[in-house]
Formats: sequence, structure tokens, C-alpha cells
Amino acid sequence: MTDPSSFGTALWTLLIVSGVVVALGLAAVSDMAMRRREDRAAAGSAPQEGSAADLATASPRGGPARGGNPSDGGADPR
Repeated sequence: MTDPSSFGTALWTLLIVSGVVVALGLAAVSDMAMRRREDRAAAGSAPQEGSAADLATASPRGGPARGGNPSDGGADPR
């Protein structure tokens, strides 16, 4: 027969391990949200890539907004 104290120990171990996993998961999600907020703050008021303002100002020859090299006049490398 199973010792009742070992069953209780197994439940406490499961509870503690589950708590640690949840805490690490919340920390990872919080870190991702903080990095996203920092990236948005660093970008300032620049429009998001693919937005209407970005597409309206993009050079048809593939300037910096489309991955071209601004030093060669924005020629598309493809």
C-alpha cells in the first residue's frame, strides 16, 4: 500500500513545480511586452512598416523603405 505521506509530498512537489512554471511563463510574456514597448518608444512617431503612410512615401525604385541601398539611389538589388 502507498504511504499517505509520500502522496502528500508528491502533491506539494507538483504544486511547487507548477507554480515555478507559471511564474517563468508570466516573466517571459512580461519581458516580450516590455521589449515591444521599448521598440515602439525607440521608433518614436515613425510609421509602422507596411502602413499607408509608409507605402505612400516609398520610392518606386526600391529605396530604403523597400530594402534598397540609399547610397546607390535606391536601386532595387533584385
